[in-house]
Amino acid sequence: MIEIQQPKDLLSVSIKNILSYRDENELQKLIKDYNKKIIVEIENFYPSMVLFQENTISFDFGEDLGKADLKIRMSLDTLLDLAYGRLSLPKAILTRKLRIKGIYKLTTVLRFKKIFLDTLKMVAKEPNQNYYELNQNIR
Repeated sequence: MIEIQQPKDLLSVSIKNILSYRDENELQKLIKDYNKKIIVEIENFYPSMVLFQENTISFDFGEDLGKADLKIRMSLDTLLDLAYGRLSLPKAILTRKLRIKGIYKLTTVLRFKKIFLDTLKMVAKEPNQNYYELNQNIR
């Protein structure tokens, strides 16, 4: 069973809700043996860290998050364009709308794409009005 820690900030709540959208077994297969520290930074906001360890997903936020396996930076518009299929991942990277520090770790990038971006597209197809509520009955 996957344990997803309760986040303390808006970006982490968003990431948690996106990850919680997936079926438990499907998500468990995706994060099995991943054990990575990913920092997601939406421009004009703050960095948010997602830590995948064994069957636990935890979050932190702020400027001093330490060294990450991947650091992803994009604007909110780029995130929405990726979610709704208006922009492909390769085009976002090539036009530098999406910047990835650690992109040479191709397997880490592709696994994160499956875990986060593919799930984000699934959420965009079926939006939930109560997306930002903290007290949802989710994992």
